[in-house]
Amino acid sequence: MTAACATAPLPSPAGLTWDQAAGRACIICNQRLTVGAVYRGWIREQIGAHCLDKEVWACPQPETPDPSA
Repeated sequence: MTAACATAPLPSPAGLTWDQAAGRACIICNQRLTVGAVYRGWIREQIGAHCLDKEVWACPQPETPDPSA
């Protein structure tokens, strides 16, 4: 779980695992997602007439400590 997961460029759809493609794992680091996942959008793919678009998610942003504490 890193801040980079929420801001990294989206990978190509060819290398996604089943869980990444189904939205159950982080699109960048492949860790299981639970609460606080960050919506990253869609990865578009098409083969002939078949639409293979995938809705993808990333690890949540780590909480930043409160500087006044």
